[in-house]
Amino acid sequence: MLEKRFQILIKIGVFLLIMSILQCSKGKLSPDQVVDEHGKIIQVIPEPDTTETKQIEYTSSVALLKEDGTLNVSGWSRFPHFQINESYIKAEPKRYKRWEHYTFYNENFGGAITVTDIGNLAMGSIELLEFKSGKTIFSKTELVRPGAIVFPTNTTDPIEFTKGNQFIRIQKQKGKRIISYSIQGDSSNETIQGNFEFTEKSNEALAIITPFSQSDFFYEYKMPSLICKGTIVYKQSIYDFKEDSYAVLDWGRGTWPEKNKWLWAAGAGMVGGELLSLNLGYGFGDPKNATENGIVYKGKVHKLDKVVWKYDVTDYKKPWKFVSNQGRLELNFTPVYLLYSDIDLMGMIGFLKQLIQNFSMSEIFELLKTEAYLNKAFGVYNGYVVLDNGTKLEVKNLFGFAEQMYQQW
Repeated sequence: MLEKRFQILIKIGVFLLIMSILQCSKGKLSPDQVVDEHGKIIQVIPEPDTTETKQIEYTSSVALLKEDGTLNVSGWSRFPHFQINESYIKAEPKRYKRWEHYTFYNENFGGAITVTDIGNLAMGSIELLEFKSGKTIFSKTELVRPGAIVFPTNTTDPIEFTKGNQFIRIQKQKGKRIISYSIQGDSSNETIQGNFEFTEKSNEALAIITPFSQSDFFYEYKMPSLICKGTIVYKQSIYDFKEDSYAVLDWGRGTWPEKNKWLWAAGAGMVGGELLSLNLGYGFGDPKNATENGIVYKGKVHKLDKVVWKYDVTDYKKPWKFVSNQGRLELNFTPVYLLYSDIDLMGMIGFLKQLIQNFSMSEIFELLKTEAYLNKAFGVYNGYVVLDNGTKLEVKNLFGFAEQMYQQW
């Protein structure tokens, strides 16, 4: 067994060396490429034009797909009305992606809880970040084989990730999401444990269908109005999330192309004595019938059309700016912390032990093509938003985040 694993490692090492040489031999930048703050060559995410979209709203339950696998709908809803029959999907299994992700935060700490299956592997991950010190206190991803996690096709059923004695359990109650987890760190005596209660402050949220083609799509359900309460225990330290702590749900199902890029932002806080939350984003698919942009205030979604992002990839901690094409939002975002993660060919080396334990040689070579490049800034929003009735609200020090992601999967 040891000899076999050693041979696998040698083959993988040779493969990585060859691929690294090939990567280093790449030519000049193309017109749409730039070198960012970390020296990474990235493709610029073009700004959306300012022409208005249709913003088609669905108000009752509707089938997402036709029997032939083509899309039946494209648009948005205040509730997760879109029903998926996964047997209608014609794409190869590795193109179908499923996840349930929560980003939680207050002014001092933040983090993420993720359970996902990207078609050729599945995983559970936990992050805990400290903004003032700039430290990543904990970050761990545990890999399992695809299909090892049971994903419901709706947003209300529970979901559980398990691997040995490690787990992430997400229970659903009326108006609440109860999450508990225990994940081992790099050593056997290093474990992070957490218990959260996410209260849905608003009944309304953003369910959006974005097509890539007639049959490829992303169905996302973004719930940015979650009140976060709970405790994380790690290395004999206790991290409490009580007052002014919030979270956003990112629930997704879809058949994706191999390479993608996106921008996503969310935030929450009190404005005029009421909770105001936001969800913004673009960068993939065809948004002609619905964008990802919306404000939630007093429990109601105020849908926005397009929002243009202005930010400096040579310094992600410089101020960002967000402007609506209809004059309904103008926000300046000042980062206080940057989460930077680059899982490329060399970055996958850190997962070799897990890959060898769970996957065949041919599967490993395929998985080594996986890339995920993230710059996620946490900070404060200041500016204004305009509600559906024309009311203009001043936004002051609304905490949240904005991220840029490049993905190959």
